[in-house]
Amino acid sequence: MSSNWPSPHLLLALIATLAWPLAARGIELPAALLEELKAENFAARERAEAELLAWTRQRADASLEALYQQSRSAADPELRERCLSVLRELVTDEYLRNGVGYVGIRMNPNTEAVNVPGEAKPRFAIRVLQVEPATPAHKAGLLGGDLLLSVNDAVWQQADTSAIISEKIKSFKAGTEVTLKLFRDGNIVAVPLVLGRRPAGADLLQFQFGLGGMQASPEAAAAAERTARQEYFRRWLAARKTKD
Repeated sequence: MSSNWPSPHLLLALIATLAWPLAARGIELPAALLEELKAENFAARERAEAELLAWTRQRADASLEALYQQSRSAADPELRERCLSVLRELVTDEYLRNGVGYVGIRMNPNTEAVNVPGEAKPRFAIRVLQVEPATPAHKAGLLGGDLLLSVNDAVWQQADTSAIISEKIKSFKAGTEVTLKLFRDGNIVAVPLVLGRRPAGADLLQFQFGLGGMQASPEAAAAAERTARQEYFRRWLAARKTKD
């Protein structure tokens, strides 16, 4: 005798169809934390904002819409402002994930021949002149004076320059894990490294004026990065508002 029940495949399709609108609406933010964001005590508000940021980072895609709505329509101005602050942090996280790769080193322009023990032919490497603080290179333990032999399987020819290596690194997306091979203290060292997003002010740190050059200040580079992040958030908000 035939059954009146739909097939398992049809049931799964119906469940997915019903669940999709709920997922599209995002999730509810923790009510207790929202209340704490309005607390009279400043330290309590600060703590609640930090906890809300940590909570939403665990479910960032689903939290964006709820934060946006609270930042626009909550009756309490403190609640609106703090939800907007958390939203800005999540969108900045998105900004950092979406960009070209960045290591955080300054390199000698030209290659050097390196005689690796046990190898008949020399290799070619680019010398690391400086490791910028708080960058993927710094976190991975790169040092000034290291000789960069390769990025993943890409090796250098004698005529190559640091610009070619920079372009190779920028061909990867931020967040990609790569392996750098270095020649250090007479040994080849393999260093895994997760690329960051290339900062907006990275090019300002290069020597670019006059014969000897004049280096832009770190403050100018930091200001360029802040401006880029603010502009990304502004565009994100503008795009979201067009849906209202």
